[in-house]
Amino acid sequence: MRLLDLVAQCRDPFVILPRAQGAQPIRVSGPVDFARDVVECPLRFVIADDLTRASAELAFADGDRLASCLDLLRIPAPLLWVEWSDEVHQQVISECGMVSEADPDPDTVVRRAGLLLRASPDGRSAVARTFWSAGTRDGQCEAQMSPLESYIDLDARIAPTVDPDAMLLRGHYACVTHGGDAGVADLLQRVRFQFDDKWLGYYGAAAPDARERQGIARASLAAVARDIPLLFAFFLLLSAKGATRRMPVTRGTVNRKRIERDRAPLLDHVEVHASLPDFSRSREDVASNGLRRSPRLHHVRGHLVRREDRVFWRIPHLRGSALQGVVRSRTVCLSFERASHAPP
Repeated sequence: MRLLDLVAQCRDPFVILPRAQGAQPIRVSGPVDFARDVVECPLRFVIADDLTRASAELAFADGDRLASCLDLLRIPAPLLWVEWSDEVHQQVISECGMVSEADPDPDTVVRRAGLLLRASPDGRSAVARTFWSAGTRDGQCEAQMSPLESYIDLDARIAPTVDPDAMLLRGHYACVTHGGDAGVADLLQRVRFQFDDKWLGYYGAAAPDARERQGIARASLAAVARDIPLLFAFFLLLSAKGATRRMPVTRGTVNRKRIERDRAPLLDHVEVHASLPDFSRSREDVASNGLRRSPRLHHVRGHLVRREDRVFWRIPHLRGSALQGVVRSRTVCLSFERASHAPP
């Protein structure tokens, strides 16, 4: 089941049982508080795996190019939902050297992640809540939600600051960075994070130890911060000519049967895929131009091109002449400096 349906069908409040003997249960914010928003959301995107990978590569392997195009980016609706496969996202982050591969998270194989955004009329700022799916003991999936609110402002750069005590005791904002990549750092400076009021009240009473507060703050930030660059890349590719193709998914027929069986209906949404290769253009690229000897036939991966105030997506294609030979594979070795501090 899609994450959007898991959130929409939430009915139970999120209640925490304190460890102190005799303490009363505490209700904090959870997916149930946003179920109606997801149901009433006029625009819901589900990113296909190929586009998730392209977006993550643009964000984490080509962050400078994405950062240079942020002036063209607009959040496409006042209220919208976006979700993707967390496994694909985390694979690209690992391949780009953003995290260590020593301890892979097995839960990412089935986990889906998503954001619900409320944007300003000009589409340049928004408040987002982050959700993900998690397995239960009975083999089912349930929706979970981050205690953090993400405040996006594409027209501002916020100095990095993380003070766990200020976050958890006084409700201050935090802004993270990435010491190993200037492009990713620039993207992260467009967002600040804050614990919502209910979680703030809970942690203020439940985490009296400074070391415990530090662990809570950093774990909460690490769980959501890398989603924002992916989101920026997706929005830019969504507006780029030739980058994506949309496939509306309507659940009318399925829902009639579900309603007859007294089951909750599933939500309509739009699946967004990366554009397929244009083989006619590929054949043109194979031809030799003038007297210049064409290169061997090889594959060119998709990439973003900016022309003044517009962006275009150069789709993956073949280039060169098979008469000169064929490059069947290419090995690229990348090296990354080890950052002095671990990424958020």
